[in-house]
Amino acid sequence: MLGAKPDRTITGRGLRKDWAQLTGHTVEVWLSDDLVMTGVVEQASDDDSVLWIAAAGASTRRLFDKSTGYQVWV
Repeated sequence: MLGAKPDRTITGRGLRKDWAQLTGHTVEVWLSDDLVMTGVVEQASDDDSVLWIAAAGASTRRLFDKSTGYQVWV
């Protein structure tokens, strides 16, 4: 597929679908080809459908929903 992201980045970051396992990890959140934010996963649902990135500095806690198309890279 043209233009698709690879399974791993040059720095070794990989696309993760098991969001429930990522609490405490620093992740990159992407939507399409845009980096939305980088942050620490504060909480994730057991069914991998949503996760919350912890507040940091001026940024507030944010919720991301997998069904909307967000991807998480670790």
